[in-house]
Amino acid sequence: MAETGTQIVVLGAGTMGAGIAQCLADHGRDVILTDVDADALARARRRIATSRTTLEDAGLQTSEASAEGDRRLATSTDLGQSVADADLVIEAVPEDIDLKCRIFSELDRLAPPRTALVSNTSGLSITRLGQATGRPEQVAGFHWWNPAELVPLVEVTSGESTAPELIEQLIDLATQLGKQPIHVRRDVPGFVGNRLQFAVFREALHLVEQGVVSPEDLDRAMTGGPGFRWGFLGPLQAADFGGLDVFHSISSYLWQDLGDATVPPPALEDRVRENRLGTKTGGGFYEYSPESLADLTDRRDRFLLGLKQLVDATAVDEAASPDTDTRVHPAA
Repeated sequence: MAETGTQIVVLGAGTMGAGIAQCLADHGRDVILTDVDADALARARRRIATSRTTLEDAGLQTSEASAEGDRRLATSTDLGQSVADADLVIEAVPEDIDLKCRIFSELDRLAPPRTALVSNTSGLSITRLGQATGRPEQVAGFHWWNPAELVPLVEVTSGESTAPELIEQLIDLATQLGKQPIHVRRDVPGFVGNRLQFAVFREALHLVEQGVVSPEDLDRAMTGGPGFRWGFLGPLQAADFGGLDVFHSISSYLWQDLGDATVPPPALEDRVRENRLGTKTGGGFYEYSPESLADLTDRRDRFLLGLKQLVDATAVDEAASPDTDTRVHPAA
């Protein structure tokens, strides 16, 4: 599956599907981006073209690589035709388990027996998706993070019946695409990344709702504090650096005071009820005009591009001197 001759179908031409298809094609894979909506495919093409220009301007991709990627990327509205000779199908449709199960059942019917069927779901049950098919051993999670062409993490998740060989192939593929894959060994809701993200989100809502801090200062605390370090040291190795005795002492008095909500709190419920959904509606915890949103998105992407350059350079250094990478050899 990791070979460049592999035929890959990405199903769903939204933001994630477009980014995944772009990354695959720009790394030498033949891809068919498939969606029932021809307009969505046209929008995806425009998004990919813009992203490639941005990567070229940042010195992260050559125009020749972009042209070759464009040649390798096809689009289609015919699912049966797309998957007829597919080795791998990556599903990237909206986060609705019933919809995804219907799609996996249809893919099971249309795709050759050899085809692996994987989902970009951010936390729904891989086991349940596998049960919607007659090939659960060939079903796995393959979760990318937005924007897919820039963020390194890919979560490769085993369902109860997923074949170990498929996990190895997906990890190998993600690595060849320049990603940082992890193996999620148990099919738990939210996998790993979103469980960490939402643990922080729950405490952030708690602190704002309790009047401890403003939303603006809350975000500054994260980007200038833990988040600043977590770009290199994850929370467990950061604890090693801080001293586990210190972290044990703080945990003994702090954990009992942390937010423990089991349902979304009013700070979130009220905004959703008022249709303050964030950037998509022009307001959430912050206000967004079209101009300010465009500027913020541009600054975010330039920051991520710079971070990607640093991460890529660090990866090259680690490959040249593997003994210096203490993060990939954790203690048992």
